[in-house]
Amino acid sequence: MVDAFVHNIRFDERGSIAAVVQDSVTSEVIAVRFIDRETLASSLQTGEVDLFVEGDPSRSGRYSLLDVRVNRDGESLTFLVERVGEFDRKKATDTAERTPAAKIVPSEVSLVNVSSMEFGLTVNDLYALIADRNEKRPEGSYTTYLFESGLDKILKKVAEESGEVIIAAKNKASREMISELADLFYHLLVLMVERDVKLSDVGDELTQRAGKRQTGNTDS
Repeated sequence: MVDAFVHNIRFDERGSIAAVVQDSVTSEVIAVRFIDRETLASSLQTGEVDLFVEGDPSRSGRYSLLDVRVNRDGESLTFLVERVGEFDRKKATDTAERTPAAKIVPSEVSLVNVSSMEFGLTVNDLYALIADRNEKRPEGSYTTYLFESGLDKILKKVAEESGEVIIAAKNKASREMISELADLFYHLLVLMVERDVKLSDVGDELTQRAGKRQTGNTDS
């Protein structure tokens, strides 16, 4: 899982990527570092980040990695961390309360965990493959068959797979439900390509709805 995550990170020509280390309690930026592939993999595997902060030894030391933030264009990361060992939690909390302006910046960075990141990458790769099948129409491909059969056939398959998911859920068949959900995801992606709906279009809509829910302005 870690290897797949690291593989999909966009490192620069020097093999590095910018990493912002941020305190999970105060939202304070502890350090900014350029890290390589090996350092990123090690941090994800061990769940720890070792820091030496120039000019402020009090912030140097070992930190527990709680989550990873990935810039939407994939060119930077943010490590959300917690100090390991002796750490005055009350002092950190008081600091956060005294400095309410020190907030996590939500516009450029999206909070994800490794599993969520991998799932998103998998869906993105599958969408790209389906789009390629639609353009090239290779013989013997099931995806080619769906596109050549037309919209009604694709819609029928979406309806069928939705029904299979419902049946598996009613039967409390977890393994079967996972399989049927995968089939449904695939056929939904085929439908999206057929109707020229981008993943980013759906993502933007979900982000907008999430924002409405947070402000209490929603009909759902």
